[in-house]
Amino acid sequence: MKRIIGLTGALAMLLAAAPAAAQMMGNPVYVPVGMGTGVSLAGDFGKGINDASFKTTYFGARASVALPFFYVTAGVGSVKPDEDLVGPAESEMTYGGNIGFKLLNLPMMPVKVAAQAGAGYLKSGDYKQLDIPVAVALGLSFPMMPVKPWIAPRLHVRYADEAGVSDTEVRFGGSVGINATFGLLGIHAALDYVKFPDSDTSPLIFGAGASVGLSLPGL
Repeated sequence: MKRIIGLTGALAMLLAAAPAAAQMMGNPVYVPVGMGTGVSLAGDFGKGINDASFKTTYFGARASVALPFFYVTAGVGSVKPDEDLVGPAESEMTYGGNIGFKLLNLPMMPVKVAAQAGAGYLKSGDYKQLDIPVAVALGLSFPMMPVKPWIAPRLHVRYADEAGVSDTEVRFGGSVGINATFGLLGIHAALDYVKFPDSDTSPLIFGAGASVGLSLPGL
């Protein structure tokens, strides 16, 4: 019982989101702006940096399909807060997905723009949390350069329910990162920040991972 209470208390204060394009707690919100088309499978690691993030540890996986003008992603992961901060706690599963649109993705233009909306869900005991981040991303992509930096400010809506008592908050956040591709292999890394309303509490989360991609016939 102590384990559930410890983790539930942490989750009630903690806000974070997922991956290469998924919104899982404990992992940055990734936006694959400037990336190509195809199917990719990725593994992710996330780590909370400051006490406000409860120094969570995240491991997850995701699958993405990217077409010329939009992409979709789904993922699953596990997250656990630092027991030195919250007491005994178990890992909890988190699920998420998103859809993004390539607003500006011309081959000869280095500036890329994308819009993305997603959702992430976590349940711990009587506590349920649904995160809905909506981001606009700006990225740079130059020919013959595998590294693509990006930045994505966002509006972050969180719905939380604990034993029938619910609350909805709108927060502001953002993530900044890099995507790099080397043939079919890719790596990614990002920092994620969320500002809690009327509070100095601002979780900071680092994430990194690797992926393998496959081209879609005819694209």
